[in-house]
This record gives sequence, C-alpha cells and structure tokens, in this order.
Amino acid sequence: MEKNNLDPGLIQSEIQTSVSFTAFMTAVTIFFVGLLITQFKDLDSSIRIPILFLIISTFGFLYATLIYSNASGKVARLGKVNVDKDMILANSLAEYMGLYFLVLAIPLVINVAASDVFLRVATLIVVLGGLTIYHASGFSIMGRNFPKLHILFLIIILLLGIFMFVMQAFSNLLTITSIITILLMVSLTFFAKKEY
Repeated sequence: MEKNNLDPGLIQSEIQTSVSFTAFMTAVTIFFVGLLITQFKDLDSSIRIPILFLIISTFGFLYATLIYSNASGKVARLGKVNVDKDMILANSLAEYMGLYFLVLAIPLVINVAASDVFLRVATLIVVLGGLTIYHASGFSIMGRNFPKLHILFLIIILLLGIFMFVMQAFSNLLTITSIITILLMVSLTFFAKKEY
C-alpha cells in the first residue's frame, strides 16, 4: 500500500495498540521497582543493578509511549499518515531500552530474592530462551534494524545476561558488565535504522 493511500484510522489503531502496551509495561516496571526498593533494606550492587535495569526499562517504555502518543496527535490533528520515523524510534526504544532491560533484570532479581537454585537457574533459562525464540521468530526489531548482525548482538546480550547472573555475587564484575550492557543497548538504540 502506498503512503498516500494509508488509512488514518488503521494508523491510529496501530498507534493506540502500541500506546496501550508500552503504558502497561511502564506501570509494570514501576510496580516492580517500588516493590524491590521496599523489600531490600541494604541495596548493595547485587540488587542495585537489577533495580537500575528496571528503572531504565521504565523510561524506555515511557519515552516510547510518549513518541507513540505524539504520532497519534500528528495523525489526528495534522492529518499526517506517514509517521514511520516516529513508530520506528518508539519501537526501538521499547525493545532495546524497555524489553531487553526488563528481560535482563528478571533473572538478576530472582537470583537475589530466591534461595532456591532450581528456580534461579530455571528463570535464567526461561528468560534467555524466550528472548532467543523471539529473535528466531523473525519479529524482533533488532532483526529489522541489524539484519546481518542481530544474531551476533543477541549472542552478546545472552552472554552478558549469563555473566551478570553468575557474577552477581562479585560487585566489581557485575558493575563493569552492567556498564557494558548499558552502553551496548544505548548504541543499538542510537544506531537503529530510522526507516525500513
């Protein structure tokens, strides 16, 4: 379908679905941050890093929601039907800064909060396995943004997730690995394609 023939109603529907999802995910991550901060009296790096990841995730989803909302305004008030750049940027923020940080935070939180080794390891496997399946399905934004490199980036993210999980007891290594992870995600967001 050509850009001139796009139905503004369909575009608004897509935008509203995106707004609903990212707004919900913003609320979910805020809830988890609040719950964790009240549960842990001593915030050493083993819990500070997962909380930081959840805070980054919150803002990734929040800013994606704002961009989607602005795109909705462009369609409704200005009659623009070409909001591709808005949608691409919001999708990139939601995936790289929202989803990936949430996915990486979950096993780290469980690793600190649960004493059961089976639950801790199973959570890591389920979370990273789910991320791998998501990429293999062809639906990831990373697959569209970096078609030749997304498998390499996925492997790096999986290895960083495993390394942080294993090294969570060692403050310095966890901090260094988390900084590398943050820099990688910010870089992926910055260098994401601006159009498809």
